[in-house]
Amino acid sequence: MAESVDVIIPAYNARNTIQEALQSVFSQTVPIARVLVVDDGSTDGTADVVRHHFPHAEVITIANSGPSNARNVGIEKATHEWIAFLDADDRWHPDKLRLQWGQAEPDVGLISTTWVRGSEFPAVPDQIPVTSLGYRDLLQMNQFQTSTVLMRREIAQRLGGFDPAVDGAEDWDFWLRASRITGIRRLEWPLVQYRDMPTGYSKDVWRVYRTMLPMLDKHRQAPGLSVREFRTIETWHHLRFWVAFQLAHDSEHARLAWHNAWQRPLRPYVLPAVWRYLAPFLWQRFKRRTATS
Repeated sequence: MAESVDVIIPAYNARNTIQEALQSVFSQTVPIARVLVVDDGSTDGTADVVRHHFPHAEVITIANSGPSNARNVGIEKATHEWIAFLDADDRWHPDKLRLQWGQAEPDVGLISTTWVRGSEFPAVPDQIPVTSLGYRDLLQMNQFQTSTVLMRREIAQRLGGFDPAVDGAEDWDFWLRASRITGIRRLEWPLVQYRDMPTGYSKDVWRVYRTMLPMLDKHRQAPGLSVREFRTIETWHHLRFWVAFQLAHDSEHARLAWHNAWQRPLRPYVLPAVWRYLAPFLWQRFKRRTATS
């Protein structure tokens, strides 16, 4: 089964990290069909590094247009049953794909793992807990880092890939759309090393918040979720960013997030959002911090 996977790696000016990423792919304990490196208009010789050190990888060069379009190009070029995403500055555990294959049942089309920041993987236990996730779970929070995802190619192509209209939250939107047509599972163990760059997208909290809003609008009329459920989750997102802005001492954006949570359509849902989502979220954060202090 592992021979039916194509690995898609978008890369932009990644010559300093692409070798580690590719080494982690070619070190998998199961064989891989194809490795597609989509060079997104790099100017630092990324494509030359790949061709020189990893001749078995296929390099596709495109004009710079962002990682989501680069992934979409990879999805279009893929030919095998499964695709796996890996960012050019992340790394996989050698057993990542092998362990994910164990969850590849006919009604499961997306399998992810958790991830770790740092340079070492924790030892993998004999039994890894597995969680099934649905649309509501994913709407509550983006549950996946892209480099953790193994997905059926047919589903990715059927969905049309990542939607550039919700740029910045297009991965979250993609998983949400996938959850409406296939089963999703997550291995509750970090099998991906995520390189936490200080200039990375996730460090710009305001941009993350701003790009989340059109994504929520896109899913506002999703079937199977009542108006009350959606409004409560929507309010929770404004509140969690209000907390994030407060912690970052960004009072201007904190006021805006609070205002959005307290606007007339959402006002009745503030208290339910606090008790159902915000309070447990803050309690978990507190427990993690006290456990590591």
